[in-house]
Amino acid sequence: MKKKQLPFALYNPLLCLLVAVIFVLGVLCIQAAEEKWYLKLDVSEDQVTRLSDYTLSRLDALEEDVTIHLVHSPGSSTLYDLQQETLLKLAAECSHIRLAAIDPEAQPHLLLALAGEAAGVAEGTVFVQNAEATRTVRIDPEDFLFARRIGTEQYTIYCGEAMLIGGIDRVVDEDPAAVWFVTGHGEPEEDALSQMTLQCRAMGLEIRSGTLALMTPKKGDVVALIGPGSDLTLAETETLKAALNGGVHLIVACGADTPIDRLENLQALCDLYGLSYRDAWTVENADETAFFVDGPGLLTPALTADNGVLDELPGRLILPRAGALADPALRPGVTAKTLLTTSSRAIRKADKNAAATDAASGDESGSTPLAILADAGDCYFLQLASVQMLLTSAEADGAYVLDASENLAFLTACLEKMTDTGEGATLDAGVKQLATQLITFPSQQERQQVSAVLLGFWPGLLSLVMIVVLIRRRRL
Repeated sequence: MKKKQLPFALYNPLLCLLVAVIFVLGVLCIQAAEEKWYLKLDVSEDQVTRLSDYTLSRLDALEEDVTIHLVHSPGSSTLYDLQQETLLKLAAECSHIRLAAIDPEAQPHLLLALAGEAAGVAEGTVFVQNAEATRTVRIDPEDFLFARRIGTEQYTIYCGEAMLIGGIDRVVDEDPAAVWFVTGHGEPEEDALSQMTLQCRAMGLEIRSGTLALMTPKKGDVVALIGPGSDLTLAETETLKAALNGGVHLIVACGADTPIDRLENLQALCDLYGLSYRDAWTVENADETAFFVDGPGLLTPALTADNGVLDELPGRLILPRAGALADPALRPGVTAKTLLTTSSRAIRKADKNAAATDAASGDESGSTPLAILADAGDCYFLQLASVQMLLTSAEADGAYVLDASENLAFLTACLEKMTDTGEGATLDAGVKQLATQLITFPSQQERQQVSAVLLGFWPGLLSLVMIVVLIRRRRL
């Protein structure tokens, strides 16, 4: 009896349908793999959960027991896998690290003891606790993944190691230093400074924010006044004066867009330490290419010699929309050092809305300070000429400033000097940068070509096999 065979005319439609189905399944599988495993698919030398040299040095210096509690219900997730892998590596490197798991459904009493609540503790929350259980640091799950948008694409950076080692430092220190971000004068929201605050936590510093009236900084803490849009009140000025006299440090960042002429009380406070701002926009001469990136308003200053903070940086600083600082004046008991400066051919433009390359009356030229550190003995006062150098979202030359420059490393060195937290705590403290997270391509075109090859390989191979089969059947 002869076997029934499909009519030859049906092979082509079936072949097309099968290829389309396999193509769609391939796309769905790749998307699912990216969503679930892309943080694990790291083929670079700097693996996502590889402990940094900074972390290893901090673990080696740890002399007391620390318990790390991970809140996790039965069932796995990508974040849990990364957290667990990082925790196991920490424990393997240091005998003082104790690990404990908390099932929120079966052990709500443990959450109540750690957090004071049970219902509001999310899956993936971590609690770091010292041996006497007198200090506990809570790290929420969203703090482990730092979202970053590059161009039109959204990426996530795993920064669990930085958060954990910073949490360990904070619980073993009976009185860790804190950075207080001032609000109430139109300053950027905390989200706009998220990479800066992440770095502070990685250094073992506490993060606080609020109005000056409600702040209670102690000696050795840092108050950060970033880009105020309105002036301090007289009461706030007196509060800051008293804090500085009590050994609290201060960072003030005012850029070209800050209304310096309306900040009389802030200017008066700066003047006590021989510091002052000029109401101008600082740009570089178009011929001085070593001092700007793709535009004279994106300054790339170099560190000055004998700056007292650090001698060099592996990369370059980028200061967008920089204002202008005046040379520091002499004040009794205060020593001021210029940390960053422009070239001798820089231009201070009185019209801050004018084009960077257009000459106008009132413009002045000459070397201009961009960062000054005043040392009053018990306190430091850091004056910066750019706000955008600290913002997570500030973009220059097609890349985000904090990703493409050493701005954060420079600020870290200043914070280390102020808070006496030691050396080495830069972004190497467990924050894996984008370039070490993902497989990158020289161009978007090459990336699309690789994706097309991957998506077309199996359908193409299947099509080739079926064509061969059809040819052989026609010959028979």
